[in-house]
Amino acid sequence: MVSVPQPHPNGAVPAPPPDDPSWELHERLRSIRKVRWIDYPVATAAVERLTKLIDGPQTHRPPCCLIYSDTNNGKTTVCLKFARDINGTAESDAGERTEVPVLMVQAPAHPDIGGLYDAFLRRLNAPYLATARTDRKCDQVLRLLPQVGVRMIVIDEIHHVLAGKVDQRSIFLNSVKALSNELPIPIVAVGTQDALRTFQTDQQLGNRFEPFHIPRWTVGKDYALFLARLCDAMGLQKESNFHSRQLVSRFHTLSEGLTGETYASGERRLGKVGGGV
Repeated sequence: MVSVPQPHPNGAVPAPPPDDPSWELHERLRSIRKVRWIDYPVATAAVERLTKLIDGPQTHRPPCCLIYSDTNNGKTTVCLKFARDINGTAESDAGERTEVPVLMVQAPAHPDIGGLYDAFLRRLNAPYLATARTDRKCDQVLRLLPQVGVRMIVIDEIHHVLAGKVDQRSIFLNSVKALSNELPIPIVAVGTQDALRTFQTDQQLGNRFEPFHIPRWTVGKDYALFLARLCDAMGLQKESNFHSRQLVSRFHTLSEGLTGETYASGERRLGKVGGGV
C-alpha cells in the first residue's frame, strides 16, 4: 500500500522520502507538471511567423497577427515559448532583465482599453494610478514601452472582447490597432474561432491582423511522433508502444485532438502506470 503524504498547513504536499515506495511516482508526476516544450510542425510554423514579425522592418503600419484555435489547443503555450526565448536573450551578463522585447498579457475580462493599459503596466512592474483617466494611462504606456525595448505585444484571450457591446468592442479593437501604429510595433492577438469572426467583421482589422490557425490534431504520423516525444519526456516510453495505431487512436479520442488534452491524457496514463508499481 502506498502512503499518502499529509498536506502542510499552507496546502502544499511534501515530497515523500527517497526510500518511500511512492517517491519515484511523486518525482515523475512532479516533472510532467513543469512547463515543457515539445516541438511539432504547426507550433514551429507559428514561432516562425512570430519571429518574422518581430524581426521585420519598422513601418508606420506594422503587420499584425491573430493566432486562433479551439480552447486548450496550445496557442498560449506557443506564445509563451516564443516570449521566453526572445526575452531570455535580453538579459545582462549578471542575469538581470535589461529589456522586454515581447510583452505578453491577458486581455481584460471585458473590452476595457484602460484595463489593457493596466495589464501592460502591471506586467512591467511600473507604478500607475488605477483611477487615472484612460488617456493618461495611454500616454504612460506610449512612453514606457519604448524605454524597456518592447518590440512586440501579445494579447492572449482576445475573445474576451465579445463580452461587451458592439460599440465597446469597436473602441477596444481600434485602440489596439492605434497602439500598434503609435509605437510602432506588431501586435499579436490570441484567441478562439469567435475572435476570428470578430476581427473579420471589420475590414481594416481583418486586413491588418493576418490569421494563423492552430488546428486540432488528426490521427497520423505527426500525432504519433508528438505522443512519443511527450510520453518519453513523462517517463512513459517504456510502458507505451506508439507504433500501435490503436493506442494513438485511443489518445486522440480521449483528447479530442486537442494538444492540452493530450498532455492531460498522458498525465492520467502516468498516474495509472505509477499506481500499478
